[in-house]
Amino acid sequence: MRDRISNSRAPLFVASALTAATIGLLPTGAAFATVATVDAVASTVITPAAETPSAVLAATPWETTSAKDQTGANIPLTDANVSNYAGWAYYNTNGTFAIYNTDDTPKIKGDWSVTPDGSSRTLVAKDNAGNTLFTRVVPITVLTNTNFTYRVYPTAGNTAVYYDIIHTPTTHAEPVISPSAVLAATPWETTSAKDQTGANIPLTDANVSNYAGWAYYNTNGTFAIYNTDDTPKIKGDWSVTPDGSSRTLVAKDNAGNTLFTRVVPITVLTNTNFTYRVYPTAGNTAVYYDIIHTPTTHPEPSAPIDPDPTDPTDPTDPKPIPTDNGSGTQPAPATNTGSAGSLAQTGAEAPSIGLILGSIATLLGGAALMFRRLTGRSGNAG
Repeated sequence: MRDRISNSRAPLFVASALTAATIGLLPTGAAFATVATVDAVASTVITPAAETPSAVLAATPWETTSAKDQTGANIPLTDANVSNYAGWAYYNTNGTFAIYNTDDTPKIKGDWSVTPDGSSRTLVAKDNAGNTLFTRVVPITVLTNTNFTYRVYPTAGNTAVYYDIIHTPTTHAEPVISPSAVLAATPWETTSAKDQTGANIPLTDANVSNYAGWAYYNTNGTFAIYNTDDTPKIKGDWSVTPDGSSRTLVAKDNAGNTLFTRVVPITVLTNTNFTYRVYPTAGNTAVYYDIIHTPTTHPEPSAPIDPDPTDPTDPTDPKPIPTDNGSGTQPAPATNTGSAGSLAQTGAEAPSIGLILGSIATLLGGAALMFRRLTGRSGNAG
């Protein structure tokens, strides 16, 4: 389902604060915007002559190949304590980076740096618009041409428990993933919303409730969006800009006529988070709501979408119930009173000729028998 578009080493996708707890990135607070303090650790930084630690890190792509805990024990990369750090990392010489999950789906991107002595690495994760999502610093324990290892502490302030995340050079080509492929890769569910202050807004709030629901973006460029109760909302065509900065919806009716076009900026687009921004007042960008979606396995509802259920030319539209002179009530069914205006009985509702003749014969026979009995009785009475 992925669209493949040739691109440079920096792929077209956006980062998410919700993916902050990923390769080498443990959030330090709710805002994910604080700079972590690097604890002094023994490190091994061996670089060839005239090569800086930064040059060594940028010289090759890196693959997470193993992990160890503070006792030196090997920790499987499937272990929950380290699995979020496993993946592919690409540090570009221009100071940008991109990190992917092991299944080649995008994780984060932004800017990177290494201290001149190679003792720590800094990542500045950014969204698609270039805004900083968070800054994270981790101590480097090993940095050579064949080994890049950084240390993470699962509990802030506790340096007695840690995991060393070990990387080795790889020839794995950097994934090329277009924003449209990311959006079409999964159905999406509206799971939360935030305002411009970062405060959580309930999806029942009138400012955001209209955006809550299930969204299905098809690879053929069509979409369907449903309300949370599975009732249809809108359908039509969709697109995402090549840089992933905005999404366009062209809502259409059943005849294919355009009802409206809506363009919203995208702030996050990864395999685990799709967030767009809406401004309640046109021209005022100081007040906004971020509508946050996450992947879902909710099957697409089968109900057809009809943007205009009152269209008299659409045979699929439900017809109004007849009313009694505009009173709003359905008239009672007509009854057959036997008057001249009654409908004639036909077909299965009409008695057959044979049944009528048989009934007449029966009546006549009964009358004759009654006559004989009566006459017989009168002859014996004297």
